[in-house]
Amino acid sequence: MASPAPDKRSSPKDISRRMPRRVTWGRLALAVIAVLLYCIPQFAITRDALNSIITNRVKQFIPFDGVSESLGLSGWAGSSVAKNPCDATLSAWIEDEAALSWKKISEQTGPAAGALEGFVIASPSTKDPDYLYTWTRDSAIVTSAILEKLIRTGDTALEASLRLYAYSQKSLQQVCNPSGCFEDGMHGLGEPKYNVDGTAFTGPWGRPQRDGPALRAITLIGFADYLLERGTPQDIAFVKSHLYASTLPADSVIKADLEYVARYWKEHSFDLWEEIDGHHFFTYIASLAALSRGATLATKLDDSHAAQFYTTQALQIEAELHSFVSPEDGVILGYKEPKQFNRTGLDAAVPLGVLISGSGGADKWGPASDHVLATLKAYVDSFREEYKINGGERQLAVATGRYAEDVYDGIGISIGNPWYLTTLSVSHVIARALQYYTSNQAPIWINHINKPFWAQFDKKIHLGEVLTHHDKRWRHLISELARWSEGFWQVVQKYQGINGQLDEQINRDTGHPQGAKNLTWSYAAFYLASLDRADACSSFN
Repeated sequence: MASPAPDKRSSPKDISRRMPRRVTWGRLALAVIAVLLYCIPQFAITRDALNSIITNRVKQFIPFDGVSESLGLSGWAGSSVAKNPCDATLSAWIEDEAALSWKKISEQTGPAAGALEGFVIASPSTKDPDYLYTWTRDSAIVTSAILEKLIRTGDTALEASLRLYAYSQKSLQQVCNPSGCFEDGMHGLGEPKYNVDGTAFTGPWGRPQRDGPALRAITLIGFADYLLERGTPQDIAFVKSHLYASTLPADSVIKADLEYVARYWKEHSFDLWEEIDGHHFFTYIASLAALSRGATLATKLDDSHAAQFYTTQALQIEAELHSFVSPEDGVILGYKEPKQFNRTGLDAAVPLGVLISGSGGADKWGPASDHVLATLKAYVDSFREEYKINGGERQLAVATGRYAEDVYDGIGISIGNPWYLTTLSVSHVIARALQYYTSNQAPIWINHINKPFWAQFDKKIHLGEVLTHHDKRWRHLISELARWSEGFWQVVQKYQGINGQLDEQINRDTGHPQGAKNLTWSYAAFYLASLDRADACSSFN
């Protein structure tokens, strides 16, 4: 029997040595194209689109073993799944606290809280401070938690709460107040709060506050979309008669809010903290979200002229939002020209605005965008040495407040404290960023804006580096990012009140709860953040 012929299969090293020249040039071309498309703004391509090109198309002309060499990547081999860092013990506490938060939301809405049907009280506290009012802003955010549970669980019993909310808000829109009347250019819609019996609050206050109508529209548009998708004749009739009717002057709750936002978003307004009269990132991005979604709803309901008007205004807001970005470091500031207010501009209004916007991924104002990540780091760092309870922690999670220069202590003016909802906002944004990275196996692109953020987890990263999900350093960064996010939950756990009570603030020195008791917004923030954390933890699997 003849001897077998020598094995002519080549080693990987031999294949690399004999790789066709066109493939070698292909590698170089890919690297150059990636740099051009990503770094030069004149090239109209989003990072998400480029990620898709890199991860899904590159195999067509370059073997994966060669990609890492051509782009300076390493570690493509092996598992592409980051180890799930979600702590089981912490998860159990979050689940229990989320159940308590839901209970408090229910108890602090409507007659059970001493208010009219559909009204959400800010807090049951009536002294030091008196928060027994219904704020347009707080009510919209709290009701969005009810909407989110309805959408996720399909529990149709929750629809009654959304309908009552819609009725109550339509009645409030008609109430004359210090900001104005509905018939007088709808100026009254900018009124921030009302008495729990539905009458106007006439005391001195920071008014108008133009984020309220935008937030209310966002929540009710979500409910309208839910009903239209189900599409029963009764659902459609309710939407057209109570939520959005195309007639002008507006006589439906969503239409009125959208017309108000579209007309007045350029005008001055007090911020969500009710302190500064000016132009604010949170108000602008809430207005953008309301008008963008409103345009889509108007199109569904054949109100084409309104859809065009809302879209035009949304595009103008989008362009204006870039004026809030610092040209020095790419950080998003809470308001324009913060130095005139003796502030840095680092403000919880930005992560809260990112959450309200609903933007996703790494583009524009999404949770994984360069500007948002850079802002999160700068914002958190501003509190590391501000509060005694943070102990000067240089890297891990810490308690955060509204802004470092805050002087509101929950009762009066002295010195500010951390807040539960602002601390939760950091972990909430990160949870959404984690979902983007893990679900899409999206690469991490290191540039001068986001490098400080990622360097806190890996000091060896360098500008121009591209880490993919095949790289063990990518998995390390994602795991460390998740652990960092978990730390903010642990801060809230450490400083929660008795039996899980969440008030407004945490004393900066003692860690004891402070300010308005059982703040409804705190519970809504916890509940909503817990849902996205659960999604993020699941995405690791």
